Formats: sequence, structure tokens, C-alpha cells
Amino acid sequence: MKTSLRLISCILVILPLLSGCWDRQELNELGIMLGLGVDKDGDQIKVSAQVVVPSEISSKSGGGIGTPVTQYHATAASLLEAIQKLTETSPRRIFMSHIRILVFGEEFAREEGIYDVIEALMREPTARPDYYVMVARKAKAADVLNLLTPLENIPAEKLYNSLDVSAKTWSPTTTVTGDELMDTMISPGIQPVITGIEIIGNHKKSGEKSNIESIVVPAHLNTTGLAVFHKDKLIGWLTENESKGFNYVRGNVKTTVGHVDCPNTQGSVTMKTLRTSTDRKVKFIQGEPVVHLKVKNVSSIGSVECKFEIGSMSAIHELEKLSEERLVELMKNSVNSVRRKFHVDIFGFGQEIYRSNPKFFNKVKDNWDQQFEDLDVKYEANSQIRRVGTLDNSFQNELKE
Repeated sequence: MKTSLRLISCILVILPLLSGCWDRQELNELGIMLGLGVDKDGDQIKVSAQVVVPSEISSKSGGGIGTPVTQYHATAASLLEAIQKLTETSPRRIFMSHIRILVFGEEFAREEGIYDVIEALMREPTARPDYYVMVARKAKAADVLNLLTPLENIPAEKLYNSLDVSAKTWSPTTTVTGDELMDTMISPGIQPVITGIEIIGNHKKSGEKSNIESIVVPAHLNTTGLAVFHKDKLIGWLTENESKGFNYVRGNVKTTVGHVDCPNTQGSVTMKTLRTSTDRKVKFIQGEPVVHLKVKNVSSIGSVECKFEIGSMSAIHELEKLSEERLVELMKNSVNSVRRKFHVDIFGFGQEIYRSNPKFFNKVKDNWDQQFEDLDVKYEANSQIRRVGTLDNSFQNELKE
């Protein structure tokens, strides 16, 4: 009797563990969405889902007849309703776990705000928050996701990889993931900034396969400037130089290429940044905060396009000084321009003050954007040129004499 009771008890304990894959989803029943676009459609949300076509990307079948992705659209009162509604046209259930890129149309970002969409995706357990967020400049998100691209046959992958590489090697762009964006929107003392994406060329041919059948494509995607937000609504765009200054202030620059004017002659010297870092500190002077920014930059000479000899330490020091002045100018102009045009703290100075003196920040946080306009910011740069390339002085003087 005791043996039977023990056996029954063991079975009762083990049975819940033998439920198997109760929530399994067969791959051939899923439509894998890699790109998600959100646009305004009257007073509703229009969702565009870029879904992979398995037969076109299969290594065995090779495809080649159709496009590697297709796009489905649906309109509803909320994001998740619209995504669920996609099944009206899609023969498969939309699978959200592999989203690589989230694109907001400029009209939607300006008029509706992006918070509700980001929160809905954060709540959705099947959507991972490591996708990159972008804003379609002067375009709809649906049009951006509709553009076929060379090299990367899946447009969403192209957008993700292009932005990832650009943020690491070109200072005017930066990456923002879904969880980072949510954190910024709910944090005091900082406003969101998102990289923009623009369609260049013939919009009508962007979604046709002929767009990738020539060396010079009729239409292509181009990352363009940074979008400035107040809370969750788009209020404007930074220029290329303002975007560079922003990324130096925020410490987002990893490597890049820039130039300085040659001393006492026409032309420029191109410099390749090998590594850079930004130190941000807050000091209180007579009860008022002062933000100190110091950029440390290590670079090499890329090219010398002027009659300037770089074969001496005095010449290298002169270029280092010019580079430091250029970095300070970029940061200062960016901060002053944002103060003048947008009146919002996108640099996170408020966060630094909060970390340094929470009591002070709590007194001014309700009108911090106004306080930001009068904030005292000190700029400093330290530039070191470690390499001059495989040449010493340029041959330009001899060739052009």
C-alpha cells in the first residue's frame, strides 16, 4: 500500500514537468518580422511589417524570382491591435522576436509621440528590446521599409548593420535601442535623440527589384542627422556638425575621420580618430552647478592636402592644438544651437547634476529645461597625434612646383 502511494505521489510530481513544449510554434506557421514601421493614419496607427520570404532566402532553393521580403500593412487604434490585424492579409502569424529595426514616420513622431508604441513593445514578452530605433525624415516609415537594398538583400538587416557600422566609425550618427530609449524618456534631466533615415533618389522605384539590378541604384537609404525630442514628440533635427558635437559631449564617438585647416596656408589635414573618450564632471560654485567637459582624443594623420610640413614635433603640436580647438568648437556650437533652437537638454547635463547633488536637482527638475539654457558649461580637449601614416612630409610641394 505504501509503495503504491509513493508511486502515485511520484507520478503526480513528475506529470507537470512532462508537459512538453506547450507553447511551441512551428516555423512554417510563422511570419518572421524583421522591420516594423509606425505611421499616422488619421487618428489611428498604421503598422508596416517587413516579413521574410523563406523560399527567397533559402540556400537550397536560391529563389531569385521574387523579392526576399514582403510587407504587410494594417491600421488600428493601438499598436498591438494593428499587429494582430496583419493576419487579415498575412497567411502566417506575425512573429516579433526577431525585430531588428523600428522606424517611426516623421509625421507620427511629431504629432502623436512615440511613448505608447515603445511601452507596448516593452510590455510584449515576445519582442526583445535590442532593436534599433530610427525616424524616417520627410517620409513615412512604410516607404523606408519598402526600399530594396544591395549587399544586404533584407532591408531591415541593411538598416541595422548600416547604422551599427556608421555609429562606430562616423561621429554624426548614434545607435539607440528600444530599452535605452525607454530609459531616456522616463529619466529626468535628459531628452531623447534618435538617428534619422532618409530616402535618396527615385522613390517610385525603391520597392522594385530593378532598384538593385544596376550599379548605381535609383534609390537608396541614407542616415541623416539626429532627431531631437521633447518628452516623446519630435521637435527638430540637428545638422551634421551639431550631431558630431552632440556625440562628443555624450561620449558616443568611437572612431571617425575629420579635418583641420592647414596653418598659414590653404588646404586641410585629414585626421583619423583612433579612440576618444569624454569625461563629464559637475562642480558647484557659489551654489550653482558648472559642468566640465573634457574630451581626450588619440588620432593619426590621414592625408595632407596643403603645403604644410609635418616632419617635426613642433608641426605635430601645432596640429594637435588645431584639433583641440576644433573639438571644443564642435561641442560648444552644438550645445548653444540646441539651447537657442530647441530649449531642451538632450546632453544629459541634468542627469550629471542629479548624480552629483540630488537635493539641488530635485528643486529645479520641474523647470530644468529653462535652467539648462543658463547652465555654465566649460569645455576642454586634449588631442594627441600618435601616427603620421606610412609617409612623413607630403610630396605635394614637389609635384605642384
